[in-house]
Formats: sequence, C-alpha cells, structure tokens
Amino acid sequence: SGVGVAVVGSMPSVGLYFGIYSYCKKSFQKWDPEHYEQRQTLYIALSAAIGNTIASASRVPYEVVKQKFQTKVYTTMGDAIRDMSLKTLFPTGGIASQMLRDIPYAIVTLLTYEHLKSVWKTRAQNKFPTVPVRGWDMLVGGLSGGVGSYLTNPMDVLKTRLQTDASSTLYGGSIRTCAELTLKEGGPAAFMRGSLPRLLHKVPANAFFFLFYE
Repeated sequence: SGVGVAVVGSMPSVGLYFGIYSYCKKSFQKWDPEHYEQRQTLYIALSAAIGNTIASASRVPYEVVKQKFQTKVYTTMGDAIRDMSLKTLFPTGGIASQMLRDIPYAIVTLLTYEHLKSVWKTRAQNKFPTVPVRGWDMLVGGLSGGVGSYLTNPMDVLKTRLQTDASSTLYGGSIRTCAELTLKEGGPAAFMRGSLPRLLHKVPANAFFFLFYE
C-alpha cells in the first residue's frame, strides 16, 4: 500500500540529498585541503545536514500521501487527488518535523557509514580477502542505516503524528505539544514505537542503497 507514491516521490528527494551531500563534501575538501582530514567529521556532518535540509521539503508531500494510503485514509489515487491542497500536502509543522527527523538521521547514518567504510571495511577486507567487496558495501550500508534509524526513532514518531494530524486539531502543528502529549500518553517508551518495523525497512534499504551508490 502506497508503494507507487513511495517509488515516485523518493527519487527527487534522494537525488537532492545525495547530490548535495557529495557536492558539499567535495567542496569542503577543495576549500580546506590542509585540514580536511582533521575536520572530516565536522565536514561530513555539515554536508549531510545541508543535503537533507533541502531534501526534506521535497519529501513532505509524498510522505503525507504514502502514510494516508498505509493507514487507509485513501484507498485509491482518486481519493488522494480529490483531497490534494497545499494544506494537505504541507500540513502545519510538516516540514519542521520532517527536518527534525531527517537531519539527525542523515548526520548519524553518514558519519557511521564513512567511519565504517574507512576503518572497519578496510580491516575486514584485509582479514577476509575472499569476500566480495560489494558484500562489505552492503553490510556497512545496512549497519549505518540501522544505527541512524534506531537513534532517531523518537523524531520519526513525532514526524508521523504531526503529518497524519491533517486538521492540526490535536497538536496544532506544534512539535513541543506533540512531544508532551506523546510522553503523557505512553511515557518514554512511546518514542520508540515502530522502531522494529523501521529497522526492518531501513537496514535492507540502506544496504542496497549504499551498494548502488558505491
């Protein structure tokens, strides 16, 4: 349910995200070649943040429509088209909550990926030379996506609640109100709801993504 929307919608956002990330990383390397190695963590984090800040805005409409298909608010594309408006596609707090999740997720995932790729993957290749290189790419990508996904699950809970509150009556588009009501409703554990399904999504998705990216 919602797979067509996810496939079509993800292409421009992923293109923006990794295109800008790669461009920024190379630009920092050219701008500060003498200190790039020492400041690499900072430059990777900044590049990831810039890339996902721009990509987040393009991601909101398809996330909203996909979620409504998956929660049976829409049953056909006709339902989605009839309901389309700026308020529906960009609900109050929708972009802010998307960025609240996407930017930390990008920073954690890419820092983990770049570290595992440069340190752990090199050691693993030397220790197990018969294992195909692309196998390590998949493993490193999957592990990175899993770490990023698990650590940013609380932000994902808030994003989903805000984006599915179409009328903005429950939270008023406020991230703070949403966080307070979520905490009141289920305590700290409420922020980890859906973490297993999210891991089942993000680990293989990132494994294949980084395989093809490399």
